[in-house]
Amino acid sequence: MITCPACRHQEYEGELFCTHCGARLWSVPGETLPTMTFDTSRLREMSKPLTLPTHPDTKELRPGQISLTVAGSGEVVILEGKPEYVLGREVPEADAPDINLGLHGAREKGVSRKHAALRVDRRQLLLMDLGSSNGTWLNGSQLAPQEPIRLESGDEIRLGKLVVKVKFNL
Repeated sequence: MITCPACRHQEYEGELFCTHCGARLWSVPGETLPTMTFDTSRLREMSKPLTLPTHPDTKELRPGQISLTVAGSGEVVILEGKPEYVLGREVPEADAPDINLGLHGAREKGVSRKHAALRVDRRQLLLMDLGSSNGTWLNGSQLAPQEPIRLESGDEIRLGKLVVKVKFNL
């Protein structure tokens, strides 16, 4: 078993992130992780995540599939076959992201060209902000740039102001 350095929760060998607090369980030789403190008095003021519409065709996902449902459109995008997907918006002068959210008002909602990445790591799905201008949130909590965090099927991701619900079967 591995003990989480942040919350002391016990995890199985081979896990990368704590299932209790999301902290990274592995370290890079010579790297010292920063200690962060924050004001907890505002936690009750935080708004609840938006409730997303469910797509009328809620078929079961096959092993290896990831579905993304964009709030407001109900459109479901099925991903499979790649170890990593870049989420963002397409612009003429740059390489297109794997998942182009431009048709869903991505520019107006503050989605960067290369905003975030979804990475399949063994049987888990990780989300990482790619240094976006307007931030990435998971279930209402903002992510630190370049720090992957493990997702659970049914989680809500917010890219700027664009909300996406993710489901997967890995």
